[in-house]
Amino acid sequence: MSMYNFVRLINKYSGPITAYEKSEGAWINGKWVEGKESPVIRSVAIIPFDMKTIAQLGGLITNGDAQIYSLKTFQHGDKIERNGHKYLVDTSGNFTPFGDFYRYIAKGVSSFD
Repeated sequence: MSMYNFVRLINKYSGPITAYEKSEGAWINGKWVEGKESPVIRSVAIIPFDMKTIAQLGGLITNGDAQIYSLKTFQHGDKIERNGHKYLVDTSGNFTPFGDFYRYIAKGVSSFD
């Protein structure tokens, strides 16, 4: 059990996103075949960084990056999309011992290529 319950708060500010989950690869006839990506709708809270935080971090984040608060996990490098904005999950923080949620920093990208 966590110290604080943020489930209701995160659900209140969450919205739908498309997460591109990649299945595991496999060896087929002696050759490695990469897993395929499939779109999955998930609900997360995406919050932009304020200008003060962007300035204090000295270029580590930009105004195209965002904070993601989720009740489920993402993996480093996962691709997500919301309202035409595309992000790659970069940095993660596991806050489940304190508040039953995960926090991620997602880097804004122009495409997934």
